[in-house]
Amino acid sequence: MTLGSTPLAAGCLLVASPTLLDPNFMHAVVLLCAMDENGAMGVILNDDSGFSSGDLLGGHAAFEDSDFPVGQGGPVGRDQVHFLHTLPEHIPGGREVPGGLYLGGDIERLGEWMERNADRGHEQRSLALFVGYSGWSAGQLEAEMVEGSWLAVPGSVTLPFECRGRSREGVWRRVLGAQGQQGRYLSFAPPDPNWN
Repeated sequence: MTLGSTPLAAGCLLVASPTLLDPNFMHAVVLLCAMDENGAMGVILNDDSGFSSGDLLGGHAAFEDSDFPVGQGGPVGRDQVHFLHTLPEHIPGGREVPGGLYLGGDIERLGEWMERNADRGHEQRSLALFVGYSGWSAGQLEAEMVEGSWLAVPGSVTLPFECRGRSREGVWRRVLGAQGQQGRYLSFAPPDPNWN
């Protein structure tokens, strides 16, 4: 598969072009969670919010003492918490994202599952929490793709759980670098081609 041949659809990853300098999205890797005629929604996988689950969900008894790290999902709805998981049998009600992931679900069941598995490390491999999200109105993402702001690459069921504690730019380089020679080249390209 050549870079840029992945269809723009829910489940793919959007990788920021080296020339995308918007501070919200520079070096971002976004999982596109939903897309239809009204627009698109995703979460940035490689940005830390500095918050823990207890900070944001402390009003729920199951999260009062929880210190699970929370990513910054994007600049929209920063008062909302979203979560990705691979646990539909334990956390029902989530929206399936193509590729084996689920977005959201029953928050009480999430808390119960986290309490049961807090010391086992399962949550590190099966759950990712985010504050805020990335959103595009109808036609906006398609226009940004034409401008060259984003590259669509195949999604990954494990990447959302592998980004915690890693640098934003490091994850971005890794994802781009996995896309073959052109991706490796782009992962080290300067933001302005005239700098070469």
